[in-house]
Amino acid sequence: MELRYVGESVWLRPYGEKEAAGFGQGDGTLRGPGLSGRLTWANHPRRREDGVWCPDLHGYVTTEDGAKILVTMQGYSILEKAPGEKRAIVAACTFRTSHETYRWLNLVIAAVEGEIDEETEKVRMKAYACVNEIATGPAAIP
Repeated sequence: MELRYVGESVWLRPYGEKEAAGFGQGDGTLRGPGLSGRLTWANHPRRREDGVWCPDLHGYVTTEDGAKILVTMQGYSILEKAPGEKRAIVAACTFRTSHETYRWLNLVIAAVEGEIDEETEKVRMKAYACVNEIATGPAAIP
């Protein structure tokens, strides 16, 4: 998954230097064995007093075959001790769709890991579908 901010983003510290909030929007691409397409999104993150940003991303995927899938992502973004201005991100994604081919996503929680380059405002992430290996059978809903 590759995302980028498009247009003007707003990052404010309305209550002093510790806490902050922001809003940005963008687009991106997803490529994987079960889901590929374009992502349109908006993020309204909060920065905690300890400097950790908490993304709150909402958007939708348009798949290569035209399906629409809603996406929600929440997690943590932490400044790295590395060259440049980079942040490590870990998050969880959920999905919603009525398209028959992708209805399996309605039961998926995806673990996401990645990195944000603050200088370019580009984000690279990998997502992994969590699989319940304890359950003895598939979900009993259509």
